[in-house]
Amino acid sequence: MLLSKYLPTLSVAILYFLLGKMSFLLLSGIDIVNIGLFPSEGVALAFALYFGKKILPGIFLGQFFLAYTTDVSFISSAEIGLINTMEALIAIYLAHRLKISYKMRTFRDLLWLFFFIVFILQPFSAVLSNSILVIHHEIPQETLSLSIFFWWFGNVMGQILIAPFILLLFDRFHQLDEIEYFFYIVIFAIYLYILEMILLVQNPLLLMSLSIAIIIIVIANKGLVYGVTLSVIAAMVASFSVYMGEGAFSFSSDIDNAINYNLYVLSHIFIVWVFGILFEERKEQERILRERIAYEVHKNKEQQLFMLQQNRLAQMGELISMIAHQWRQPLNNLSLINQLLVTKYHKGKLNEETLNYFKENSKKQIELMSHTIDDFRNFFQNTNDKKQKISLNKIVKDTMHISTSIFESNNIAVECRCKEEYTIFGYANSFSQVILNIFNNAKDILIENHIQNKKISIELYNEGDSVMLSIEDNAGGIKPDIINKIFDPYFSTKKSKNGTGLGLYMSKMIVEEQMQGRLEVTNSKDGAKFIITMQGGVL
Repeated sequence: MLLSKYLPTLSVAILYFLLGKMSFLLLSGIDIVNIGLFPSEGVALAFALYFGKKILPGIFLGQFFLAYTTDVSFISSAEIGLINTMEALIAIYLAHRLKISYKMRTFRDLLWLFFFIVFILQPFSAVLSNSILVIHHEIPQETLSLSIFFWWFGNVMGQILIAPFILLLFDRFHQLDEIEYFFYIVIFAIYLYILEMILLVQNPLLLMSLSIAIIIIVIANKGLVYGVTLSVIAAMVASFSVYMGEGAFSFSSDIDNAINYNLYVLSHIFIVWVFGILFEERKEQERILRERIAYEVHKNKEQQLFMLQQNRLAQMGELISMIAHQWRQPLNNLSLINQLLVTKYHKGKLNEETLNYFKENSKKQIELMSHTIDDFRNFFQNTNDKKQKISLNKIVKDTMHISTSIFESNNIAVECRCKEEYTIFGYANSFSQVILNIFNNAKDILIENHIQNKKISIELYNEGDSVMLSIEDNAGGIKPDIINKIFDPYFSTKKSKNGTGLGLYMSKMIVEEQMQGRLEVTNSKDGAKFIITMQGGVL
């Protein structure tokens, strides 16, 4: 329990010390000030931003022992340790005030981090620490300016490369496939080692292009964590080639080699983060877009379900009206039969023949009413409505059958022209309701416009691989300014205001989205003509 509590503090102290020693060994011997990547500062900054103030003692210890074991006096080492600890405290304060996320997901977080590293943290550390070294005669006063620059440059390099890398690992390591992740590290390290130590590529720009091209591909496919990790590997292998005196950073003067080395590392840092953040933001936008699309699709489905329910309620009203029309005649017949029975009884003429007549005819009328209910129930039930091969002729015939009483009571003549038996692939019940919606709209407009010879013409025919169903009325047609709106939801032309404006909208949805057909409307010579096109053929 105690170990886990102080593990981050111990870890930062050990890492700071070991990475500092490695940096001095690879790049410039045992000097306390060197021009080149100083990863210890990156570790300190990352741990400070992630763990907060509790990590400060570890940073002090790491810097103190690193300086003290590099021939710096005890007092100077302690003072430099305190300066680096104050630097970390400033970083924590700035990150909190500027609301910089340690997750490094946006350009804003990255730019603010780079800004206060370059212009606040390292100027503070470089000036004070080198002043301490001059005061205590650790370095000559005449080299102060150069030492400040070397200190500032090396620490900036270490922080802008290592700090974001560690913060990304803290945030996303649990999401990585560890085996794949380390496989990429090993393969890329071997690839760079071959280029620098075996093939001895001498041109830094060629080496940079060969390295960065691979990293960009990896970022695009695997993400920012992989890309930043490989940029760190590139810096480490380059540092090793400097130490070994081989590769692109060992064929010129010391100044040229230092410039080439640092340009190489800086280019990796800049390009990897620019491309990495761009890819990250693109993926984030894609994720947001997918979520928004999924939400809108879900919302649209709910809206369509609501509209479907409204349309079914409207159809239930039509259903009740149709049943009332269908039952009116048998109920009238039952009333007459019943009256006949009563009259016979009062006149004393009730006999066996009259009772048999009453029994047989009343039974016929009741059976007729029962069959009517069965017809409507079978027509409107939507259970087990599966997409299958269905007879278009039968659907039209059944729909006409349940609409007969409505048409007859309103003196509407219905004509059906069909040369062949046609089949389509779709939902029988849903398609029946499409035809019924069109029938009801035609009936309503015929009545509303007070047409004398009301007529609905139905025609089935085929064109190539398509089967066509046209339903045409003689109600005068649809006004040009609204003909493109009649399939819109909640758009209704019914003057009685009892229309929901959903019948034709839902019909179009059923035909075009569920059955991959086409529903169109045009004005003919005498009225409106609805044309349904479906894939099908002759039976």
